Amino acid sequence: MKNTLLASLTIVVVFVQCASDKSVKPTVDNEQASSQLMKELVPQLTGSWTMKQLRIKSINNSGQNELKIRKDTTLTNFAILTLARASLQNNPIRDRYEGSIQYASKTYPIRFDLLAGAIAGKGPKAYFLLEYNFPVGYSGPTEKEAYFLERIGILLETFALETVSGSMTWHGLNRGIDQIDLVKN
Repeated sequence: MKNTLLASLTIVVVFVQCASDKSVKPTVDNEQASSQLMKELVPQLTGSWTMKQLRIKSINNSGQNELKIRKDTTLTNFAILTLARASLQNNPIRDRYEGSIQYASKTYPIRFDLLAGAIAGKGPKAYFLLEYNFPVGYSGPTEKEAYFLERIGILLETFALETVSGSMTWHGLNRGIDQIDLVKN
């Protein structure tokens, strides 16, 4: 009887020690948070947007040197962006958007795949690479306006995205674009 009581007491002590600590916060399910963020972003992104302010951080790179950008610069009412959710969605964890960017008197087709995720423990945020959406096999000459958009760091650049009702902010991650503030038209 003593051995049974001792064994029962030992088992109770082990279970008490293994019981979960209610003061510990549950971990956030990154996948679930990313999925929720995507559901919230989808209806907000479509439509026409004005690039109200484009802030360029002066860095010593070939694009800025070629454009003679030597100090931090802010451009206002820079371009018009039109976005729509692509009819063909080929990846379940990304949302594809297509549209156009109108800069100066030229309009160029664009696209990006929006991906929600966390970088360095910060997140979830939405990230994308803005790129041209020319037809497969397109080999036309590069116009000076298109070249400028590439060299300044808008196209072929990775951004983090934030939205607030009626406005959107892009934070450049790689090149000289620091931030782009967009307002819905």
